[in-house]
Order: sequence, then structure tokens, then C-alpha cells
Amino acid sequence: MKRIDAAVGKTTPAELQDRLLEEMRLALTWTLELQAGSNDEDPDKRSAREERNNLLGESDENGKRRDGLADLLVLTQVNRALLRSGGLLDHVVQSIFAQTSRRDEQQERFEDADLPLRVPGVRRELARNGNLRVLWDQITLDPEPALRLLDEALRKALPRTIGLHDHTGETLSLLFQRSRQALRQQGRELVLLFEDLAQFGLVDGELYDQFVIQPGPDMAPLRVLFAVTEDRYADFPETVQTRITHQFKVGNFPLEDRDAFLARYLNLVRLGRKNVDSAWSAARSSGTEDWVPNACDTREEGLPCRFRSQCHVGFGNTYVPGLGEVGLYPYNSTALRRSLEARGSGATPRQILDICVSEALVEAEPHIVRGTYPHERVRERFDFKVQRGKEILLGGRIGDEAERLYRALVIWGDEEPLPPAVAEAFGLDNGAARQQQPTPIIPPKRREEPPQAQPSPLLHLFQWQNGERLPDSQVDLYRDILHRLVSSRLDLDQDLFHTATANTAGAEILSGLISRQTFDFGSDARGRSAGAGKLRFELHRSAEDIRVLIAARWFVDHGHWLSDKGGWPWPEGYDPVEMMISLEERLDYWAELVRTAFRDYVGGRDLACAAVGTRAVALLAAGASPDQLRDVGAVLTGTAGAVIKSTSGWAGVDSVARDVLRDVRATDLVGQLAAVRQGPTGKPQLIDAAELEAGLQRVLNAPAEHLNAVATRYVDAAPVVAKAARDLLSAMEGETEGFLAEVAAAVKELAGGLEGQAPRSVAQAAKEVGKRALDNHLFRPHDGWFTFSNALDRLEELPADLPLDWHANLGASAVQEALNVQHWARKAVSGAQDLRLVRQNMAATRRECTHSGGQAGDLDHLSATVRRKLGQLEVLLQALSNPRGEE
Repeated sequence: MKRIDAAVGKTTPAELQDRLLEEMRLALTWTLELQAGSNDEDPDKRSAREERNNLLGESDENGKRRDGLADLLVLTQVNRALLRSGGLLDHVVQSIFAQTSRRDEQQERFEDADLPLRVPGVRRELARNGNLRVLWDQITLDPEPALRLLDEALRKALPRTIGLHDHTGETLSLLFQRSRQALRQQGRELVLLFEDLAQFGLVDGELYDQFVIQPGPDMAPLRVLFAVTEDRYADFPETVQTRITHQFKVGNFPLEDRDAFLARYLNLVRLGRKNVDSAWSAARSSGTEDWVPNACDTREEGLPCRFRSQCHVGFGNTYVPGLGEVGLYPYNSTALRRSLEARGSGATPRQILDICVSEALVEAEPHIVRGTYPHERVRERFDFKVQRGKEILLGGRIGDEAERLYRALVIWGDEEPLPPAVAEAFGLDNGAARQQQPTPIIPPKRREEPPQAQPSPLLHLFQWQNGERLPDSQVDLYRDILHRLVSSRLDLDQDLFHTATANTAGAEILSGLISRQTFDFGSDARGRSAGAGKLRFELHRSAEDIRVLIAARWFVDHGHWLSDKGGWPWPEGYDPVEMMISLEERLDYWAELVRTAFRDYVGGRDLACAAVGTRAVALLAAGASPDQLRDVGAVLTGTAGAVIKSTSGWAGVDSVARDVLRDVRATDLVGQLAAVRQGPTGKPQLIDAAELEAGLQRVLNAPAEHLNAVATRYVDAAPVVAKAARDLLSAMEGETEGFLAEVAAAVKELAGGLEGQAPRSVAQAAKEVGKRALDNHLFRPHDGWFTFSNALDRLEELPADLPLDWHANLGASAVQEALNVQHWARKAVSGAQDLRLVRQNMAATRRECTHSGGQAGDLDHLSATVRRKLGQLEVLLQALSNPRGEE
């Protein structure tokens, strides 16, 4: 012990753990021996032996093993995995520094988690050592041999680490040897009793050596009795297994007489250690076999407990051989069953005693004294599965006392009324306990040949009400049910909002407000909760919400409220009419929230008005006349009206406007948000035009303000429309000033060049002069006749009613003015350009005539003749553009 204190006493757990790992590495490098084969070795054993030897690595000229498991232990990732919190090495070190009472749930061997089998970077660290890289690949494919070799190394390393071995030869084996030699001289035997040999697993090599050494003249006989699990027994060396004389196998622990098993220990707890020790001492002197007294019969100074009769009736009792009738308090048969079921089928006797007797009773006593039992923690001690709704058991009671009563009804009553003795013992309202009868409902009329009913699908829901997590599949199911039921009663078509067709504006807006994730079952439910902008309907574990979910499940599964005609049992205690009303009220409430959110989102008819108005502005910007856009129908059916190419100062706006006309589906939005759908096709038949017409007039009076409002308001609700409005407004604001200047210059040039005459008259006169010059080879430029002639043709088509006295309206916004003149300004600018070309060509031709001599006089004579004829020509010619302005 002095050596152990020296090794451990002043060492921290982390340091000791690191030392232990280093000793393991030394054992793998130097101590562990290669295993030799035997003649009777089967193929499996031979393969396992060869694999183990291969993991140890190859010895160099000094006997040091290299490229083996020991070299892998120095890798950063491997080192961290072995030293991790919660790993085997951590458990071993903690067991040295802290007291432990059992090992049922403790890790006894290295496991996959103790190696970084799935951690990236290990092979990268081994890039320069091909042998170790191959070895690591083998370990990742089958880690079991490496883990068992680590177990061996740990057993070798631990005694040295904690001081049981030192480097002078003092070992535990030597201690055994000296003890047996001393006992032989005294003529005595050494008897070892191990309650659980697994407790000594890390030093069992020393024990196994003693098991094998036979007694002799100088060595006392050794007799060993031990208990061990089958898995650990399989790890025993063959030399130990062959020397075991008697072997008793205990199978699974079925607890066939579970009440009697636990009653024995409950009786011991009631007696107390002092009384048990006294009874044992008395039995040893008297030789009595059944020496343990029954506390129920002797609790009152050797007399029966004063509450014996009432307690045995209320909590139950069981016959225990050698004891008689033993009470189960504070359990009853139901509570014992639920306590054992909470442990699971694989529970060991020790686990059952520790939880069902030791821990449960220690917790129960102070709470029973204070009148707070069963407290909240009993849910973890007992199986708490329920078959009925919480509100049915409690009959509408709420509060802490109701919760305590509910726990007792489930655990001790199996959801039935509590025996009066149980209610009295736990300080519960006995009157309330007697009243816990299911709410009466009309007995269902059974069919003559009822179909085979399916199990109730509501058990998961009841467990969720009691605090357990609702399985993912159930969360998905109830979300889908509620989403379908709410969606089916929105009736948005009554407000002319059409959302039934997928991939349409209305459907997209609705899906942005409500989805399956809208129905929120709490933070532990599957998937993310509804995102920003979506509605969220929280569902809690309350009686009201449970009632709604039950009703929704029943109605979706059956389509009726006939409790006796279901595919699964109607939940006991619930009235079908009340359930139907609860569901209807909740669905109506949710549906109204969705309708309100939808109306607010689209602003009634505002979104449809926004789309129509934006399209109207785009049509104006593309050259349509305001007179053509006086009603919604014209806006929805109109196209980019100007066939004349946009002016250079307006080209950017024109391009954006045509993009808007292509992208903004105003007709679809009106059909989705402001139209009546009738007939077999389900297509829009009638438009609610009143608000749309009024909105259109407001747009035409203030187009820039409209675009700005749309771009700001509908970023989320209609991002395509908002972007179109923003782009169009930005383009117009950037080009309006230059465009108006361009129009003003064109009007001035036309007014001066036409000299008050109609464009057609001027074009015809100029063509006659130009033709005469061309015939005399005097037209200049000599290759410009084609361009000159085309310009005259366009000038001839120029409307005679162009407002050549136009001036920008200073009272209107510049953008609005640019839009209002767009339908004629393009022609004016084009006409001014053509007139300028004609005048330039005529001037060049005149100069050529002057240079050519006598021909100039003829041209002057012809010009005078032309002027006289101008007065005889039609003053005003109607050359109107296509009134619809189609391209």
C-alpha cells in the first residue's frame, strides 16, 4: 500500500491517465510476448494469434518492436481518443480516485469509440510510414483484434502504474507466493471469494497465475469461488478454464416471482442493519435456519405493525417462504410491475435492487413525510406509459396536487381509481380518488359482426402529454393532418383569392404564410420551426391541445364522429360531440388567422392594383398613348405600342419597360387575386374591376409615386413586381432629363424647318426638287439619294398634328411629362432627324448647282415654282399612326 500511495497519492487523474497510457505503450513495445502456436490449434485460433502477433510489430536488432500498435499510440488523434473523457482509461483512473459500488454499467473493455476510426487526418500523419498506414487500414476494417490487444496492454500496465509492480521485482504474484508458503507451514489453505471477478479484471493476470500453480510441499492449496459474466469468462486463459472443478450457469433473470424477490429486500430495509445483525447473531448461536424476522409481524417491539391489515389490503402483500405475508408498501403489485418494466428486459438483479429498493426508497421516505409523494422524479423510476388522456383521469383538476394525484393514478392505479389506503398513505384527497371515474359516455352499439379493431394510435400522444418526446413520424403525421384540415377551410375564393392551383402567385403567397412547419410541437420536435414571415401555431401538452389532436386524428382516419364505428378504439372518457366542437373551433380559429394574414399580405386588391399599375407605366414608357390606357382591360391586353424605335435618350428606359411587360404577370395576378372563377375550366371569368380601375387612374396621375410605393411595399409579397417597379423607376429617373431636352430640340427644329407647313407637303416638294437635280446629275452627295429618299418617305408620314408649340409642363413631374409625350415624341425626334438630313442634302445640291454654272438659275426658278405650288397643297394631311400602336 505504501507503493500505491507513492504512485497515486500526489498525482492528478490526468497525469495518472497519461502515465497509464505510456506504460501501455511500453508493454506493447517490450513486455507482451509473441504467442506460439499449438498442435491442436484450430484455424480460427491460429488466425487470431497471427493477427495479434502482427499488431505487436517486428523486433529490431535490440528487441524493440517497431511499426506496431505501440507506434500508433503516439499519434495525436489516437492519443486523444484513448484519453477522452468517458473512455476506458478515464473510467479506470476515476475508479482509483473515487469509491465505486458496482460495475454493471461500467465499461470493462476498450471499444470502437476509444480509437479514432472515423476521424480524418490519421492516414495523413502516416504518409511517410507505409507499414503503419497499412496496419491502420487493417484496424479500421476490423478493430476488434487491436482492441483486445489494448486490453492486454492495460492489464500489464496498470500494476506498474499504481505501484503493484516495481522494477525491483516486487510483484503481486510474489505476495501470493509468500502467503501460500506461510500458510503451508501452518497447515492451512488459502480460500479466495470473489463476488464479481470482473472487479479485478485489470490485475487478473496475477490471479490467473495462482489458479494454475498447483499445491505442493511448500505451497498451500488454493480454493477459489467466484462469479463472472459469460463474456468475461470467455476471455479466461485456457489453462484457467480447464482447472475449474464446478461451474454453475445462471441464465437470464426472468423474475418469475418478482413480488417475493423484492419483498425480501423490502423486509430487510424495514428491519434495518442493527436488527438484521442481531437476528443473525442469534441464529448462529441457536442454529435457526429461517432467522430473518418479518418486519410486518414484529415492527412494534415484537408485535405486528399497527397498520398491517390496512396496509396489506391497500398496497397488497405476497407470501415469502420463511417470512410469511410481507407487505409491498410503498409499492403495490401495479407499481412493482411498472418499476420493473422501466428497467427493461435486460436488467440484472443488482440493478433492480439498486433502483427499485435502494434509490427509490431513499427518495420516497422524505417526500412521504412531507406529503409530496409521488414527486416528479418518480416518472423516471417507473414505466409511465398511459392508455388514456390526462384530463380524463383528473376530471379537469389542475395544479400541483392534481399532478401528484395523476402520477399516483398512473403508477399505483394503472389509470384506475386508487385504493383508499394508497390515497391516505400518500396524503392525497381520498374523495378525489374515489371520483376518478371515466367521464360517462353513451355505450356504443356494437355491430353484429364488428371488424377487427386496430390498436389505438394515440399512445404516443399520451406519452408526449406526459413529457416524453413525440416520435418524428408522429410529428410529421400530425403536422400533415392539421395542415390539410386548416387548408381545406380557408375559403379564400370568397374574397376572390385563388390559391388552389400549384405554382401560381396565389399558391406561392399562401405557402409562404402557412406550411406543415407552421404547427409547432416544441423545441424537441422534428425539423426547424416556421421561419420568419410564416405563421406559427404552437401546440402544447395541455389537455385542450391533446383533445384537438385526438379529434383531428380520428376525423382524418374515419371521416365521421361515430365512436362505435371506428377502425381503432374510441379513446375512453372523451365525448364525440365535445371533441368535434373542440376541433371545429380550433380549425376555424387557425383558418381565420391564415385568411387575415393573407389579406394583410396582399393588401386586399392592392397587389393586383400594383401589378396592373406597373404594367400601365411600362406601356407608357414603351410608347403607348395615355388615351389607350383608360381601363384595366386595355392595360392587360395592350402591348408595347410604339413601332418607332426609341430615341437614344430613352433607349435604356424602353429596354427596361419591355422587360417589365414580359416579367410582370399582371393578368395572372389579377386572375389569382381579383377574379371570379366559374365553369368547368376553373379559369377567371369575371374581374372585380372597381378597385382596379380606381387604382389605375391614380397610377396615371402619379406614375413615379406608384413605382416607388410598389418597390418598397412588395419586396416580400411580390418580389418580381417590386423589382420591376424599382428598375423602371431608376431607369426613368436617370434618362428623363436628357430625353426631355432631346424632345424640346426636335420640336424646335421641326417648327423652324417646316415653316408652318404640313410635313407631307414639305416632303413632296423636296422630293420633286431632288428628283430634278438627280436627273441633271447635280444631286449631292452623289451616293446619298437612297438615304435622302427614305428620309422623305418617313417625313411624308409624319403626323401633321404634332404639337410643335410644346413646352415642358413645369407643374408636372419630369417623369410624368416624359411618359405623357412618349407616344408622339419618338416620331417628333425621328422627324427632326429626317428633316435635318433633307436640308443638309438640299444645301449640298444647291452648292453643286452654283458651281456648275447655268444650271443654278434653273434650280432657282424651280424653287420659286415649288413655293407657289405649296399654297395649293393640302395644308393638313392626316398621317396618324396605328391607334393601337402595335409593333
